[in-house]
Amino acid sequence: MLVGFGLDAQLREPVEVHCYYTTGFLITLRRAASPALDALRQAGSVPPPAGSDPVRALHPVISSLYTQFAALCLELDERLDTLEQRVLREADDQELAEITAIRHRAAAIRRIVTPGRDLAARMPLILSLPGTTSETEPYAEDISDQLQQAVANLAAIEQRCIALLALHASLSSKHLAVVSRRLAAVATIFLPISFLAGFWGQNFNVLTGTIEKGWPAFLVLGVGLSACAGVTVFVLRRRSWN
Repeated sequence: MLVGFGLDAQLREPVEVHCYYTTGFLITLRRAASPALDALRQAGSVPPPAGSDPVRALHPVISSLYTQFAALCLELDERLDTLEQRVLREADDQELAEITAIRHRAAAIRRIVTPGRDLAARMPLILSLPGTTSETEPYAEDISDQLQQAVANLAAIEQRCIALLALHASLSSKHLAVVSRRLAAVATIFLPISFLAGFWGQNFNVLTGTIEKGWPAFLVLGVGLSACAGVTVFVLRRRSWN
């Protein structure tokens, strides 16, 4: 008996397939529909010839099941391309949630496929099965290569998600720094204006009563502080604080 995994028609949920082999018969059991096995059965290539070894009999079944993972990885990779463009335009929490969901999905499927890859890599054990011949090894190696490729593709999707999450965090930090810089620029501009309004807006003349008379006070405190605000705006624009 061999347990393999495929995907449903939407390439979302894994489908567990139990394969029972005996001389002249190959029986598969599953709880959900498997488009890969349905297509294989319709093609008429499921029944193994009498006297064939188990690896050659299982090869078309395993190949059809794990071919779906290549299509899944291609779909996820294209979705990550779209998310990357959206993140570069504007980092949002929606993209963050979707990238995280793709990463968790790829990790869950990779954990399901990894035991099969490890088993397929044990070539001496596979070649010692009853019924194997000298022609069994190429089929076993092909199954092992397909499983390794499926695991590698899923791991690459996870790594790309991690890179996109780091990019999202970096762009969010950059956006926060820009906002903080703008707030600092506004505070710097309004500092002399706030001092001027606060000083001359007092409702008692203890401080302002002795200096509020005459043009010199107006020119120094009024025009001078306003000029300071204008110079501050000019300097900040020259330094690209916008």
